[in-house]
Amino acid sequence: MNIVGLLIFLMPLIIIYGIYQFHLIGKGKAFYFNRVKWSTKITRAKYIELDGILTKRIYFYKGLSDNGKAKFINRICNLLLIKKFEGKSGLMLTSEIKVVACASIVQVTYGLRSYELDNIKGFNIYPTVFYNSLMKAYLKGSSPPEGMISLSWKDLEHGFLVENDKYNLGLHEVAHSLKSSLKHAYDFDYKYSSYIKQWEEVGHVEFKKMKRGEESFLRKYAGVNEHEFFAVCIEHFFEVPEQFQFNLPKVSYHLSVLLNLDPLNVSGNYQLVNQPL
Repeated sequence: MNIVGLLIFLMPLIIIYGIYQFHLIGKGKAFYFNRVKWSTKITRAKYIELDGILTKRIYFYKGLSDNGKAKFINRICNLLLIKKFEGKSGLMLTSEIKVVACASIVQVTYGLRSYELDNIKGFNIYPTVFYNSLMKAYLKGSSPPEGMISLSWKDLEHGFLVENDKYNLGLHEVAHSLKSSLKHAYDFDYKYSSYIKQWEEVGHVEFKKMKRGEESFLRKYAGVNEHEFFAVCIEHFFEVPEQFQFNLPKVSYHLSVLLNLDPLNVSGNYQLVNQPL
């Protein structure tokens, strides 16, 4: 049999095998995007494990298309490689705990080019609230300008389990890290860094109202200082986007521009379609 004949003979088998690989276990398309479009070095078994954790734990992830999920998992895989993870106070770290911690970063930075947050070296995960000797207080989470984000697993888990209560510890602490990345990271997203001042000017109006003790859609903790204001806005932005947009349309819109992401555009991978306000 000549080469042409051999190819003709093998072609149906190649096509069938390709279709089988593409649709295997119902996750073929997204896995294909990971391996080809996003160049993720990941086995099918590992992809299925990560997809299962994220589908179970992360509401934001469930709204993504196959390509969007592939991008999310690509970033998760990279963060798992470059960040450190330490279990504290006897907590045994699992893949699920590490993935949920990383998902906090990926969700907040999903629309940005740079997402690694080089100023953050990794995560210290505690079973529950922990004592911070520097602040001399028990905390649920802390995020220094540089170093390790510390999180209570109980509260991190709860933040993603209840997706519309305006509380999400992971998103809150990552928001602090993102803001501090401008001064402390080796690399950051240019669009974000060039727009943060404009967002702060828009948000400052609401912040000053809260400082005066006036009623606000945002929970009171946002009035502590401008750093907490930003972090609380991030929580509301993802947890209750429709309410946020209705009550604080300018703050919500400019936060969308800042993060290059629209949490209401579920059918479009949360892509921001600029509509000047």
